[in-house]
Amino acid sequence: MNTNNTKQPSKFARFLRNNAALLLLIFCVLAITAVVLAVTLSRSKPDVVPDNPVTGNPDDNTPGAVTPDDDKPNTPSTQKVNVYFDKPLNYSKVGLDYTYGPDNLFVYKATLNEWSAHKAVDLHADEGTEVTAMYDGTVIKADKSFANGYFVVVDHGEGVVATYASLADLEVTAGDSVKKGDVLGYISTTAQCEYKEGPHLHLEVTENGTAVNPMPYVNGEKYRTIEVAA
Repeated sequence: MNTNNTKQPSKFARFLRNNAALLLLIFCVLAITAVVLAVTLSRSKPDVVPDNPVTGNPDDNTPGAVTPDDDKPNTPSTQKVNVYFDKPLNYSKVGLDYTYGPDNLFVYKATLNEWSAHKAVDLHADEGTEVTAMYDGTVIKADKSFANGYFVVVDHGEGVVATYASLADLEVTAGDSVKKGDVLGYISTTAQCEYKEGPHLHLEVTENGTAVNPMPYVNGEKYRTIEVAA
């Protein structure tokens, strides 16, 4: 019995010595398998949602914080529109027409009993009819003269100046700002050089100091291009 017990450990030791390389290889394979399995299991785990997720806008002072588009300031957009001149009154007819220009045509003026150039248009209407500004501008003169009677001179900007003459009861004074459609005065026969023509507006327009035909302004053919909010 004692002899058998002493031989068993020696056989086991010889087995370990004879198969050391194989055992080492098996151990390495098992170790690699365990590592691969652990990595695979860790990648397949679902993302963990915190118990109390943070909601709302991130702090602007936090590095890398993203501000939603709704919080970005809105840049106001604009668009260009054409604003037209308007007729200064509801007139019934054109009396003396504009004849001043390269051809220097003449018209007959009954009051003066003469033929001469006419640097304006006479727009006839009932006495007391409102005369309004054709466009925004500044009143540079509101006065009375023998030839024009009561008159108003409005600087409409960009070199355009209009004289509204043969008026009564002026509603503006020099230095006033007017808007298109504001009342300047009323139709009358105060222009002594044309009183035989009857009640009318004597309208003159100059562009950069040169007399031009007022009718394109009266007919709404002239305009300004401006920018307005879209």
